[in-house]
Amino acid sequence: MTVSDQLLLHLYACPGEPDRWPGVLDRICRETGARSAVVQRIERGHAGLAVAWSTADHDTLAGEAAPNPGLADAGNPRIAMRRIARGLDRVVRDEDLFDPGDAEQSRLHAQLAERGLGRFMGKLCAAGEGAYLGLALHRGLGDGGDFSAEQAARFAALAPHVRQACELQLALGAQAERQRRLQRHLDQLRAGILMCDGDGRVQWSNRSAQALLEAGHGVDQRGGRLRVARRDDDGRMRALIAEVAEGRRASAFLTLGEPRQRLHVALQSPPERDGGAVLVVLTAAGAGAPLSPASIASLFGLSAAEASLAAGLVAGQTLEQYAARRGVGIGTVRGQVKQVFAKTGTARQAELVGLMLTSAAAQVLERGGLA
Repeated sequence: MTVSDQLLLHLYACPGEPDRWPGVLDRICRETGARSAVVQRIERGHAGLAVAWSTADHDTLAGEAAPNPGLADAGNPRIAMRRIARGLDRVVRDEDLFDPGDAEQSRLHAQLAERGLGRFMGKLCAAGEGAYLGLALHRGLGDGGDFSAEQAARFAALAPHVRQACELQLALGAQAERQRRLQRHLDQLRAGILMCDGDGRVQWSNRSAQALLEAGHGVDQRGGRLRVARRDDDGRMRALIAEVAEGRRASAFLTLGEPRQRLHVALQSPPERDGGAVLVVLTAAGAGAPLSPASIASLFGLSAAEASLAAGLVAGQTLEQYAARRGVGIGTVRGQVKQVFAKTGTARQAELVGLMLTSAAAQVLERGGLA
């Protein structure tokens, strides 16, 4: 493998391992004769151009040269819009960007000289609407030389790869953020949901699943795998997981744990088998779903009093118990029940409770934690 091949190999590893960028830019410095190499993503906002992300070689980051030289911030004269138009999508020197005698160029060179930096070579590329990706190299002030034609050609060949690596990193970052948002939403579901492979190794779980596995139901996660305390149940669950993962079953259901702490488990194979992954849904038997009167009122169009009664019935109270707790007559409560039946299209208490427990309000945790 040539040095160039090795450099590209390390460069395209950076999107997944951003900590490798300084080492890659060290190599670019060595191959181009630069003392400092800086990569930045510049984005246009309400206040103008701003640096959204940057990285540099180790020496630059350590402060031996100025942090982010060449593309430091929106005040850098090189990234004024009129100069971006001059140098966009090509390798440039300062003489390509500035008019002869430009005072801003003199000021910039004086600032760079104080930091031990001399000749500049860079490339700025469009990176989406209102965004640019720049790579800036500087030679050391004391070496007295310029970038050679060979070094400039090497830089020109590397620049598109740097851009692609940066764009890939941005895409991976956006994907990771979407996954984090999805995780936060799934953490609000009442049911425990997790994904595991055919050997029961847990690949992902929501907060409700984690809580159920830690609640002493006789099912937990040890060594990254789902385990059941009772040996017979553990063997049965492992066998069912394997069958679902291999496509021999589309789904499977089982109840685990001691009588008063049972856990209901549903195993589901994804429609496209997704590499043998198994969807596992966990619910605590008899735990119910304590619904807030506010959510019931909003979902079913009930009054506050009617929603409170419906929530009491879902929680297992009888009409007499609810009337005593609320300090109202049983006749009043029976009248409210009739109104609830009419508004929800039900005719019996069992039907009403079933409707409530299968509603959207029962699937989502109330704000503030697990119910």
